[in-house]
Amino acid sequence: MTRRAAIDVGTNSVRLLVADVAHPPGSALPVSPASRRPASAADSALRPVLRHITITRLGDGLEPGGAIRPDAAERTAAVVRAYLRRAAATGAAPPVVAGTHALRVARNPEALLGKVGAPVRVLTAEEEARLGFRGALAGLPAARRASRVLVVDIGGGSVEVAWGSSRDIEGSRSLPLGCVVLTRMFLAHDPPLPAEVAALRAHVARALDPVLAPLRRLRSRLVGVGGTITAMAALAQRLSPYDPDRVHGYRLPASRARALTASLLAQPLAARRRLPGLAPERADVIGAGALVLEHLLGRLGRRSIVVSEADLLWALVLEPLPG
Repeated sequence: MTRRAAIDVGTNSVRLLVADVAHPPGSALPVSPASRRPASAADSALRPVLRHITITRLGDGLEPGGAIRPDAAERTAAVVRAYLRRAAATGAAPPVVAGTHALRVARNPEALLGKVGAPVRVLTAEEEARLGFRGALAGLPAARRASRVLVVDIGGGSVEVAWGSSRDIEGSRSLPLGCVVLTRMFLAHDPPLPAEVAALRAHVARALDPVLAPLRRLRSRLVGVGGTITAMAALAQRLSPYDPDRVHGYRLPASRARALTASLLAQPLAARRRLPGLAPERADVIGAGALVLEHLLGRLGRRSIVVSEADLLWALVLEPLPG
């Protein structure tokens, strides 16, 4: 077993995963994290040891080509530095640190990169989609890894859609439709006005429908990753506290996603912060992310989505990128 670590510096949050890996990094067979039952040695080569998430809003107020705010950079860098220390305390190798949408679109990524105390790989949109796909594939039961998979990742800054099989990813798209971005663009009132929600729906449809139309015909397993989708699974089950073992593998019905979306967009922020299963720090942006998920399920004609805790972080641990 090799103890490895990865840190994901996202638009909305910073996440840490430390895991024991039973095969050499980069080998062809990624495997599942523990879910509803303890994974046996026969079908698991990744055992999570430590998981943390802190919402830092690196992308707070960030427009494409705009600047990361000094306060956002400082609070995010402080969390990354703390996670580096936590990973080292477990005996893990130096973590792979990867940045996504906010660091891609900002004109001043160095505002953060020079403060974290470790090399940061800023992922391209294609790399983020590929790693998210491989991570989600890692979370599937061994018997289902040979099937075709369509992976959806709704993050704070962007949405990745990737499809393929265990042999290879066949295609991917990344769109700036993350929950933080959309909330800033459209939802100015508390709760959002009907006109704001309508404008958000129209924008999501214009951006996503050309991508989703050809994918509707794919006969593939639909897997969802990312903070919005895992939060929706926790909300649907009223999980308080959050339990990753009950989120991983949960099948979220489209009908339940629609009902939750309507409720979230109708409630004031104070009420959303008290909802069982929802981290209060996500309450202000969850409505926009939920609407994206609802739209995806409707346009793809799916009755449900399988929620996965295995995502980009799992791929980074299993297949570390050069630093």
